[in-house]
Amino acid sequence: MTRQFPLSYLPLAAGHGLMFTCALLLAAPAARADNLKIENVRVATRDEKSATVTFDISWTGSWRHGSFHDAAWVLFKAQADKKSGWQHVRLLADKVVNPSGYGQTEGGTPVELVVPDGHDGFTGLFVRRAREGKGALTARGVTVIWDTAAAKGLNDMAKTNIRAFAIEMVYVAEGPFSLGSGGRDLNGFYRSARDGGAAPDYRRLVARDVVTNADDTVYRVTAAEAIPTGRQKGTLWAAGLTPEDGGEIPAAFPNGYAAFYCMKHPCLTQGDYADFLNTLTEVQANERYHARGHGPEIQRSGKAPDYVYSAKLPYARCPWLSWADNTAFAAWAGLRPMTELEYEKAIRGPQDPAPNDAGTSYWGAAGLNTGGHYERPISVGSAAGRAFAGTHGRGTLDVPQDWPADLGGAVIRNQHEIGRHLRTSGRSAARDVFADRNLHPFACWRAARSAPSGDAAMEPVVERTFNRHAPRLQRAFRADGVLDEWGKPSLTLDGAEDVFPVYRRFAPFNYYGRLLQPWQGPGDVSGKVYLGWDGEALCLAVEVTDDRHFNTKGGDGIANGDALQMGLVTAEGVHWNIGAALTNAGVAFHQWEGKGDTLAKTADCAVVRDDNARATRYELRLPLAALGLKPGAECGLNIVLFDDDGDGQPYWLQLAPGLTDPVNTKLYPRLVLEK
Repeated sequence: MTRQFPLSYLPLAAGHGLMFTCALLLAAPAARADNLKIENVRVATRDEKSATVTFDISWTGSWRHGSFHDAAWVLFKAQADKKSGWQHVRLLADKVVNPSGYGQTEGGTPVELVVPDGHDGFTGLFVRRAREGKGALTARGVTVIWDTAAAKGLNDMAKTNIRAFAIEMVYVAEGPFSLGSGGRDLNGFYRSARDGGAAPDYRRLVARDVVTNADDTVYRVTAAEAIPTGRQKGTLWAAGLTPEDGGEIPAAFPNGYAAFYCMKHPCLTQGDYADFLNTLTEVQANERYHARGHGPEIQRSGKAPDYVYSAKLPYARCPWLSWADNTAFAAWAGLRPMTELEYEKAIRGPQDPAPNDAGTSYWGAAGLNTGGHYERPISVGSAAGRAFAGTHGRGTLDVPQDWPADLGGAVIRNQHEIGRHLRTSGRSAARDVFADRNLHPFACWRAARSAPSGDAAMEPVVERTFNRHAPRLQRAFRADGVLDEWGKPSLTLDGAEDVFPVYRRFAPFNYYGRLLQPWQGPGDVSGKVYLGWDGEALCLAVEVTDDRHFNTKGGDGIANGDALQMGLVTAEGVHWNIGAALTNAGVAFHQWEGKGDTLAKTADCAVVRDDNARATRYELRLPLAALGLKPGAECGLNIVLFDDDGDGQPYWLQLAPGLTDPVNTKLYPRLVLEK
């Protein structure tokens, strides 16, 4: 029997992404997505060329676990007086992370301030947690340095108006990833298997139960460099909306390998767009305001040229925004468009794909593959799209020249397109669907920003590896739960990348009105795994840190509580699927799959709970003869740690996919018993 993993909740939309506040005499409006807000913005002269800007910032759905984190992109606009136009505030910084003069003077959640360089100076900064943690973030007295020498006509700080804006972002770390799934994805990418080859035989590919990066399935992006395209062997090609045959995607094109930030939510809210319009001149706002589209949601009051724009429902997403509307907003905010290669990376991360996969974001970006909307990243299927070089906006409405001017450089992505399921790798032509202003109300658009160099704390995230050799133990092994035979663990499962399903890693999850809490970090559940053999048996020990041990099950149901599950597949193809648990009735060992009952009769098993240390210790001794293993032979091994605090199993830790549904033993990491 194959153990069925817990109910997989379907993600729902979780809010939107930008929050506007005013400083000085202007009152802050209500909070937006994740209650993101900036308050108490004030300015003070620092010297003849600079000023300090101080503010408070907070939001509820914040996280940081290693390189996994969210952040707020913060930018400022200033006005010399009510008769003058708004201009972008340029910052001063001598390094990327926590520059001189930047800091936090009034306490709250410790934050890091990350200031990337720009084409025309420093256009904004990222605010993120300084330490590992999760939940509400409140930082008071955050101080940055304004380059007033770059400003125009701002001679008196006491009379200067300043507005602060913050956009929720999610970090996507540097590292390799796959394009395409090897399935029947509409116009999906694949790796050419031979010169002049056509698209893969989808029926044959879908019949496979695993994608193994074969030449005619997926394309692996392994560096931030040019990608050859066409029907030549080993190049990137697609079943439709193809890039240039015999050409390449230029090295300057953001291909997803390098780290970047993308908007946490897929579209602007009504409040976002109203705030944007309120900083434009009358002529500029008339160009970007669509009275017959979002006019009912964003109301215009007052008289020309001093119109005021207000959102009827600030939390709701803004409808009827064209490609030009969104690119103007991104340029104004110091961001840039996202590419379709980055789009796949933002969903799948470094994981190998499965045919026709439709997972949610590996990194925590909301709304990816959740349906109800589609997104418009830059396409590699057009010359206009491939010319994009990742230039960031400069804080004005001037769109950089390398950005596509219209939908001819875009592609449609996300789960649904006029009733068709696009999945992670599906692609549709932007001009084949109602994608722009006057045609479809909720065509979304997710802005991005390339991560700055010099951010040493952010490490690349790659697929998990571990010592594939199980060493011969130097001491006699006894399954007693003491773990005194072991030295260093073979591997640890204690990071966000080990938590599944992925949408339970970071932010609270709205499941039909019930707010489900995510993994809370290593103290919630994590594990140290030890592997070896003693000459006659495979030996496994796992120390699980768990704030509460709970298992009321028995028999084949033990994996529905706190439990260890292990899968092992031999070279002959025998799949052993076994588990151990400490239940109300005592220690339980169960075999769901395998060959005969010899292993169940001869295995030694111990599970010991240490409440003082909040740890559960598992030890298994599995005779090689019963498993069908010999020293030096290779096998596949997988491990899953289930966590149940009494209200079900919202998430679990796993070494690799394949042991929980969908079961696929070919995804198991390989293991060799050292002779």
